[in-house]
Formats: sequence, structure tokens, C-alpha cells
Amino acid sequence: MKIVSWNINGIRSNIICEGTLKKKFVYDELIDSNLKTMIEKHNPDIICFQETKCSEEIGSRILPNDKLYPFKYWNESKGEGRRGSGYSGTSVWCKKEPSFVANELEDFKNDSGRFIYLEFDEFSLINMYVPNSGGNIELRKDYWDIKLKKLMDTKVDKPFILTGDFNVVHEEIDIWNPVTLNHGKMPGLFPHERYMFNKFLEDYCDVYRELHPGKPEYTWWNTITKSRESNKGWRIDYFLIQKKFLNLISTCTIDNSIMGSDHCPILLDLTNDFQAGL
Repeated sequence: MKIVSWNINGIRSNIICEGTLKKKFVYDELIDSNLKTMIEKHNPDIICFQETKCSEEIGSRILPNDKLYPFKYWNESKGEGRRGSGYSGTSVWCKKEPSFVANELEDFKNDSGRFIYLEFDEFSLINMYVPNSGGNIELRKDYWDIKLKKLMDTKVDKPFILTGDFNVVHEEIDIWNPVTLNHGKMPGLFPHERYMFNKFLEDYCDVYRELHPGKPEYTWWNTITKSRESNKGWRIDYFLIQKKFLNLISTCTIDNSIMGSDHCPILLDLTNDFQAGL
């Protein structure tokens, strides 16, 4: 079983729109795009998107006759103005139906469309788009990090996979210029962000780094400075799982050949033992 996580930075540009904006249009076909390339190349069972920039209402009309991913779930930003439904947003596409899906939990609520929780028989999954601290460090520091850590501490009965854009660089190997990291003066590099990420890893592990301890690869590049061309990137997209279940992971990779966003997809392959019964 394969899970892909990708901050796609706007999903509608990858889909053909039939009809006009004056009618109730339907996005009914994948264009020859980076999304189509990714699906054809990897054929994931679950796709976790971040920064979809898409409302739930429009999401309900995306590929409505899709037989490959018949189960699609959306969460949109409920903010005003530029932080409305065209801002942020997450989505999960599944080949098989989960037993439970929620856009918020009792102790973890948000109105910016950054969170989708799914239960399967064999594991739980959270897709998230963690806020960048540049806009509101208090939101990150006093809410997201605390609530997320509490949630991670409570789910211990079966494998619990967290994935998405965490907007934080973990270690020196995860940034092209470690000197910048050590200065700690930019969002994604703040000491508090890195401290809390280490707290997340008390009982969980960064799957990619566990399997590739000395490999410098990145998942995000600054498009303004065209840093992808010179591979001056950051690794800020992750798969996390409890340490005791790491042996159920087959591979975890980064596909930086897929373009179309300032991020690239990350991939998690589960072993046959993990996916038994799915």
C-alpha cells in the first residue's frame, strides 16, 4: 500500500473544467499535468494534498465519476477575504473507504482547512498543513504545537501516521545552507519550532530520516529565487509514525522530479504485514 503526501499549491490547475463559471461547472478530467504524471507514475492508494486552495463545494465537483479515487474528502478555510476558501485547504483521495473521517476532533479544531483525520481498520491517518510561523507565531506556538502533541500522545493503540507540510526544518541535513538554520531567524527555522518538532519525535519517528540517515534531499524550494534549479531547498514535508511501528514501513522516498508546485511529493510504502486486510 502506498501513501503520497503533496503540498500541491492549488489543485484546480491540474484539472479540466467543463462548462462556464456562470453554470454549475464540473471538473471532470485530469489534464496532462503534474498531478496526472504523479498518479500514473506511483499509483498511490491514498493521496494527501495540502494547500489545495479549493472550497469543499467545488471539491465535490472534482472528478465526480472518478473510479480510481471514488472517496475524496475536503477541508476548506472558513476565513474572510484572502483567507477564505481559496486559501490553505486540505484534501485526501482514497481508493478504499475509511471507516471514519473528520475535519476536526473534540480537542483539535481549526477553521483554516488545515486538517483531515481518517480512521482505517489497520491505522489512523492525519493529513495536515501546519501554519507558517511568519504570519502568527502565537497560533503555532500556543495552539497547533500543543494540540498536536496532545493528540499524538493519545493515539497509541494502533499505527498512527501523520503527514503533510509541517513548515519546519528539523536538522542541519534538511536545509541546503545549515548556517541559515543555526541563525534561527526565519519562519521554519525558529528555535521553538525545532524544539517542538523534537518533542513530537519523543515517541514518533521521522520516517524518511530514519531510513535515509545521511541523505540530503529537499521537499520545498523558493520559487521567487528559482532555488529549485540549483537545489537550494528545505525538507519541511514529513511522514511520522510511532517508533514501535517503524518496522511496518517498507520505504519512504521523495520524488523531486514531479513539478507544478514549490513542494514535491513524498511517498510512504507500507509492508504486506501493515496492509493485511486492507
